[in-house]
Amino acid sequence: MPEDCDHLSIAPPIDAIDNIEQRAKIFSALSDPTRLRIVELLAENEEMSGSEIAAQVGISLALFCHHSRTLLEAGLIRVRKEGQTKYNALNQEILNRCLASLKA
Repeated sequence: MPEDCDHLSIAPPIDAIDNIEQRAKIFSALSDPTRLRIVELLAENEEMSGSEIAAQVGISLALFCHHSRTLLEAGLIRVRKEGQTKYNALNQEILNRCLASLKA
């Protein structure tokens, strides 16, 4: 039985960050405490599987899948598949560009 979420690992292009709707999606995704904790955890670790993240955050894998879908749609995480396991990594470039947009 696969231990990972079913959603595709397609993030918006980096240029989409210039779009205010995309930035709103990012801030909305970060407004949830669990998703913020996931982002913080990925900032501390290069890459983690969904089950590793779920265990460290203290949530079920199903709930992690729900949150990771939102983070992926916002472009905050990247996912790569190896066998039946999907590994998650923070998309630091999108996060940095989004935060830098507040300084303009």
